[in-house]
Amino acid sequence: MSQFEEYKYFAEDAQRLSERRQNTSQILVTVNTAIFAVSALIVKDFGFRGWMLVLVMLPLFLTGVLLSVIWRRIILQHSLLIGWRYEQLRQMERNIAGSYQTYTKEWKEFFEPHQGKARLGFSALEVWLPRLFLVLYFAYGVGLVVAVATGHL
Repeated sequence: MSQFEEYKYFAEDAQRLSERRQNTSQILVTVNTAIFAVSALIVKDFGFRGWMLVLVMLPLFLTGVLLSVIWRRIILQHSLLIGWRYEQLRQMERNIAGSYQTYTKEWKEFFEPHQGKARLGFSALEVWLPRLFLVLYFAYGVGLVVAVATGHL
């Protein structure tokens, strides 16, 4: 395999990993949103009240929390894999005669730490989505328990 073929393979593989991470995030946003929709439907239309409502909702919340924790790990693992592949691409660019060094220039412009501060990449932002859902599950769960305990549900 020539250097350029290997470079092309790594670029395609990095793209596939990025797409897989994005697809996983889309699926998990949808699943978490569906959990909240089902929860709202249960509260509104199924007639459960009091602690029975809390017991019915508990498996949904626990599932959502578990999915969010797994989702965060998936994002972090994919970030490491993708970052490693892009580092390999930058190293390969140095050895390809006449290379424009696109990945190296992109890294220096958008991702390389400047003045001792790391720049915020997409993965760093994306990892906040599972955290947001975890906060929502916690807030919704606490709110549900408080509403039941005070006799509002």
